Amino acid sequence: MSKVADLTYQGIRHRIISGDYAPGTHLKEEHVAEDIGASRTPVREALRRLNSEHLVQFVPNRGAYVTSWSLEDVEEIYTLRALLEGQAAFRAATRIEPEGIDKLIEYINRIDELLAYEGVRDTSEILEANHQFHNTVLEASDSARLCKMLSWLVEIPVMIQTFEIYSDNDIARANHMHLELVDALKAKDPHWAKKVIETDLAAAQRAFAVNRKNARKTTSVP
Repeated sequence: MSKVADLTYQGIRHRIISGDYAPGTHLKEEHVAEDIGASRTPVREALRRLNSEHLVQFVPNRGAYVTSWSLEDVEEIYTLRALLEGQAAFRAATRIEPEGIDKLIEYINRIDELLAYEGVRDTSEILEANHQFHNTVLEASDSARLCKMLSWLVEIPVMIQTFEIYSDNDIARANHMHLELVDALKAKDPHWAKKVIETDLAAAQRAFAVNRKNARKTTSVP
């Protein structure tokens, strides 16, 4: 793949992940090319590549659109994450170094600090600390296959955007589960570590469903 094609792909992908191109957005080649500063040929190639990653979908006779995600889609993604991250935690329990444990505790403390702040919640910083926590466990699993499969799941825009609707209590609960995971990793107990991750993601899935339902009820009130 040429450098121009790769840069075009990265530019479009970033706009989708960040939400600049929202779900359902019609990605007209000429408009995207103008945004990215590229010709239509690399844009066309990039859209096909993003389609293979399920970030873009093609509608016959209409063109490319940013993929929209249903509640069923989100539930399936959480199920897959639980399976894969559970396996990552299982492997990490017997492989993680003390430095890795220290990093996990650092991210837990950072989330606690951000939640304790009395001003407007900085969701982006909490999301980043949470991402780094899970990524540290993944790296400790020492599995290139798991890293590759999970990198796509956790970067799906809907996974990033769902974090916005979690309450402070939801996030605090998840961070408490992070503490238990650290205990499991310190104990080098793979079964315990795997169970903690699976429980954490199952609770996150339930919280998402409840919060999404409540948000819809709120917006439907005249």
